[in-house]
Amino acid sequence: MYANVAIDAPVDNTFDYHIPPEIDGELVPGHLVQVAFGTAMQHGIVLSIHEQTAVEKTKPILARLDPRPVVTREQIALSRWLSETYLAPIGLCLWLWLPPGLTGHRDIQVDLLQPDGAQTALEKEIVALLKKRGSLRGHQFNLALPGKEWRAVVDDLAKAGVVKKESTLSPPRVKPKIVQTAALAIHPDQIPAMIKHIERPSRAADLLQTIADMPNGGISPQGAIKLANATKANLDKLVSSGLVTVEDDLVTLAIPKDDVPTRLAELRKTELPLRVLKVLAREADAMDVSWVYAQTGATMTDLKRLEAEELILLGETQKWRDSLAAREFVALTAPPLTPEQTTVWERVRESIIRCVSYNPRRGSAPPPTNTFLLHGVTGSGKTEIYLRALELTLSLGRSAIFLVPEIALTPQTLRRVAARFPGKVAVVHSGLSEGERYDTWRRARDGLVQIVVGARSALFTPLPDVGLIVLDEEHDASYKQSPPILPPYYHTRQTAEQMMRRDGGVVIVGSATPDIETYYRSEQGEIVRLELPRRIMGHRVRIQEQAERQGVMPSYRPDSQADDALMIDLPPVRVVDMRDELKGGNTSIFSRPLQYAIADVLDKREQAILFLNRRGQNTYVFCRDCGYVVKCPRCDSPLTYHRQGQALRCHRCDFMGQEPSYCPECSSRRIKYFGAGTQQVEQTLVEMFPRARVVRWDADTADSPEAHDAILQRFVQRKADIMVGTQMVAKGLDLPLVTLVGVVSADVGLGMPDFRGGERTFQVLTQVAGRAGRGLLGGKVILQTYQPDHYAIRAAAGHDYAAFYEREIAYRHDLAYPPFRRIVRILFRYPNELKAKSEAERAAAMLRQRLVTLNMSGTELIGPAPCFFTRENRAFRWHLLLRGPDPTQALRGLDFPKGWHVDVDPVEVL
Repeated sequence: MYANVAIDAPVDNTFDYHIPPEIDGELVPGHLVQVAFGTAMQHGIVLSIHEQTAVEKTKPILARLDPRPVVTREQIALSRWLSETYLAPIGLCLWLWLPPGLTGHRDIQVDLLQPDGAQTALEKEIVALLKKRGSLRGHQFNLALPGKEWRAVVDDLAKAGVVKKESTLSPPRVKPKIVQTAALAIHPDQIPAMIKHIERPSRAADLLQTIADMPNGGISPQGAIKLANATKANLDKLVSSGLVTVEDDLVTLAIPKDDVPTRLAELRKTELPLRVLKVLAREADAMDVSWVYAQTGATMTDLKRLEAEELILLGETQKWRDSLAAREFVALTAPPLTPEQTTVWERVRESIIRCVSYNPRRGSAPPPTNTFLLHGVTGSGKTEIYLRALELTLSLGRSAIFLVPEIALTPQTLRRVAARFPGKVAVVHSGLSEGERYDTWRRARDGLVQIVVGARSALFTPLPDVGLIVLDEEHDASYKQSPPILPPYYHTRQTAEQMMRRDGGVVIVGSATPDIETYYRSEQGEIVRLELPRRIMGHRVRIQEQAERQGVMPSYRPDSQADDALMIDLPPVRVVDMRDELKGGNTSIFSRPLQYAIADVLDKREQAILFLNRRGQNTYVFCRDCGYVVKCPRCDSPLTYHRQGQALRCHRCDFMGQEPSYCPECSSRRIKYFGAGTQQVEQTLVEMFPRARVVRWDADTADSPEAHDAILQRFVQRKADIMVGTQMVAKGLDLPLVTLVGVVSADVGLGMPDFRGGERTFQVLTQVAGRAGRGLLGGKVILQTYQPDHYAIRAAAGHDYAAFYEREIAYRHDLAYPPFRRIVRILFRYPNELKAKSEAERAAAMLRQRLVTLNMSGTELIGPAPCFFTRENRAFRWHLLLRGPDPTQALRGLDFPKGWHVDVDPVEVL
C-alpha cells in the first residue's frame, strides 16, 4: 500500500511513500507523518491511500506522529481548492489548518566520532563543545556559536569522519498543559476529628501572641488563657518549650520580642494540614495545586506528607489554556429589531434554515444563494443581524465563525458575542500564545467550542459542521494574505464562500463601504445585497434613561415606523480647504474650524477623535541645504522621526536609527523635520489645549490585543477627552459620546500609484466619519484636505456610497481593472538588485511566449518594473502584472523559483 503525502514545504508536488508493515492499516487521509525528503526529515500529511504507484522506488513512511488525523477529508478538499485557485503548494495550504508549534522544524544532530581530527580554530571549538556536552542539534549550535558560520565547518568535519551528522526533526513546541492536582481522600465529615490534633498548637500560638502583646509586667495565667480562648495544656506547652515563664502568678515572655514572629510561624505551621483539608473540602473536584499553595501557604512537601497519611490524593490533569477563562461577560438580551432590520433578518433566517437540509455527502442540491452582502451605514444595526444569525445557527446544532479584520477590533467584538453566548466562544488571532492557539484548536475539533471570533487565520479553526461565517468590515485589505510571508495568498472572503458552498452554510459579509468588487457582484446577482440605510441611535427607553442620567437633550428624530427604535441622521461633514488656511496665515496642522470645534467639545465635556493615517512625530527628515533625505538602509524609504525614544524608525521593516545632528552629505546642521504624524498631532493638541486629556492609539502605543483594549476602555470610560489615532479608530468602533471627528489630512493615500487608492481613501474617510454622532448628542465631522474636489473626498463628505461607486466602477471599466478583468501579480524579492531585475525580465520573456503559445490574446502583461517601494528589509523588489479574464491559466504547471511570489487577485500593487 502507498500513501500520497503533502510536505510542509513550498514545493508544488505531492509524493508517494510506501506504508511499512508495522503501520499498515493504521493510516487514513489526514494523518500527520514523518518522512525522508531529499537528505532531510520532514513532516507530511497523508492525502490518500492507494494500492499502486507510478514511482519505481519509493521511500517508507517513517512514523505516524498522531493517532488521530490532524485534518479531515473536507479540509483536504478545501486545501486542494486553495492550491489550485491561488497557485500555491498544497502542503502550505494544508498547514493553515494546524496551530503554530504543532509540528517542529527540520534540524540536524551532530555526534563526535574522532576527538583528535579538528584543525582550524572553529573546528576545534565545535569538537570541544561536543566533548563537553555530547550530541548537539543545530539550534544548540546557533546558541553556542552566535554569528559563526558553523554549518559549513560541520559538513567538512562530517566528510573527514570526525563527526556524524544526521537529519532530524525538532520536537513540537506545543503540547497539552499538564498540572498537578490535589483532592480530599477522606469524607469532609471526618475533618473535625483532625481538629483534636491541630487545635492545641493553634491555640498555643494565639496564647503566645496574647502574652507578647501584654506590657512588661505580664498577665495572670488565667487571664491569658481566657483572652486567647486557650487551655492550660497550651500554656504548659509554651513553658516546656522555653517560650514563656510563670512566676508569682504572672506569665511573661522568656524570649526576645523580635523572636516572637518566627516562633509563631513555627507553632502555626501545625495548622497547615487543617487549612489544606478545609480548602479541598470546598471543592467537589480535584484542585490545581497552585491554588492550594496560594490559599494555604502549603508546599508540595506538605501535600506529599498528607498523601502519605492517606488524607489527600495527588494526581495530574490536563488544563485548557483559554484566554477567556479569567474574563467575565455580562449576559445581554437581544434588542427589538427595527422594520428594516426585520426585513433583512427574515431573508437571512430563511437561508440559514434552508441550508440545514443541504448535505453534500448525500448529494443534495445546495441552496441557490448562500452569500449575503449586508450594506448598512455606520451604526445601522448590522451587528445585531450577525448575532441573531449566530443564535439561529447554534440552535440548529451547527458552529459559526465571526471574523474581524484586525486584532484591534477583536476585544470589542468579543465582548458583544461572548455576552450573548456565554461559555460558547473562543478567540483566535496571532496575539495569542502558541499554547493558547493549540488548546483552542483541540477544543474546536473536539466540539467544545461553538463560536470562534478572530482575525483572518480564525477561518481555519477546525469547528465541526460550520454553518455560518460572518466577515465584518468585509472591505478591509487585511482579509487578504499577501507577500512576502509564505503562500497561499488567499482572500478570506472568497475562501469563506467556497467553504460554505461545500458545507451548505451561509456567508454574511458586512460593511458601510463595501469592496467595489463585492458590490459589483451583488449588482450582477451573484450574491444577495441587503440594505440598512438608516442609523439607529438606540431604543427609546434606554436612550431616555441615558439622557436623564447625563442631563442632556437627545439629538434624535423619532421613527414613525418603529415604536421602540430611535433613529439619528449621519453626522454633517465640513470640508476645509487647507490651501485657504495657508493663504489666511494659518500654518498649524489644525485648521481654524477644527480648532474652534475642539475647544467647543472640551467646554461641553464631550469627546473627540482626531484621525491621521501616519504614525510618528514627523514623516521624514531632510537637509535644508542639499535636500538629502534620511532613508532606511534596508528599504530606501524615508525614516519617520518618533519623539518617544528620540529615534528614526522605518514603518516597513522596523529599522531604528539615531536622529542626525548634521547632514551626512554636506555636513550642514540645518536639519528639518517635515510632515505630521500622530505623535506630532498629540503634542500640538497638548500645547494648544493643555487641560485636554489626550490618548493616542496607533501601532506604537498598542502592540497586543490587551493594549488595544486598555486604550479603548480608557476612552470609553471617559478618562480621556480626545483620541488621536491611525486607521484603528476608523474600524467598527461604537463610541456614543464622540461628537467630533477631525480628519487631519484626508489626502494620505490619494497620490499612491495603486488603482485602489481612491477606494481606500473613500472607505477610511467614510468609516472614520461614522464614529461621530452615534449617541445622544449628535455630532459632526471636519475633514481637512488639499484636494477638496477629488471625487473620493466629495463622496465621503456626503456619506454617498452610490455616487462613489458610480464614478469608481466607470473608472475600473475604462481601464480594464477588477471586477472587469482579473490580475495576477508576480513579485520578485532578492538581496541583489540586478538579480531581482534579471529574474523579472526572465519571467516576462517566458510569459510573453506562453501567452502566444496558449493563444491568450485577451491577457496582457504589464511590466516588469521596480515596485513603488523598491527596497524592503534589505530585499530589492521588482514586479509584473498579468491582466485578463483568467490570467492564472498562463501560470499553471509552472515551478516558481525561490524569490518569486505569485499573488492572485492582489489587493495592492505597490
